[in-house]
Amino acid sequence: MADARDIGEMQVIGGAVSVDLLGNELTASEQRLLAVYQELKALCEQDLDPIAHANVRAALALMHQVVNGLALEYEHLIDLGV
Repeated sequence: MADARDIGEMQVIGGAVSVDLLGNELTASEQRLLAVYQELKALCEQDLDPIAHANVRAALALMHQVVNGLALEYEHLIDLGV
């Protein structure tokens, strides 16, 4: 695959993660969960109203538990300012 590259234990194909940190192929549900997490991270970087920003950060903290528990992505929320 010309457009595939390894990032740690994850493989990215065409910009989308195709395997988890353990090397297992992502299911459709896992891909959707990871997309929600990434969208919440992007929203946290936006200039939102204070109430929206606080709730997006809270949702991101919850989704972090999901993606971390499923070994979809590993990072510290403090690095994201959450």
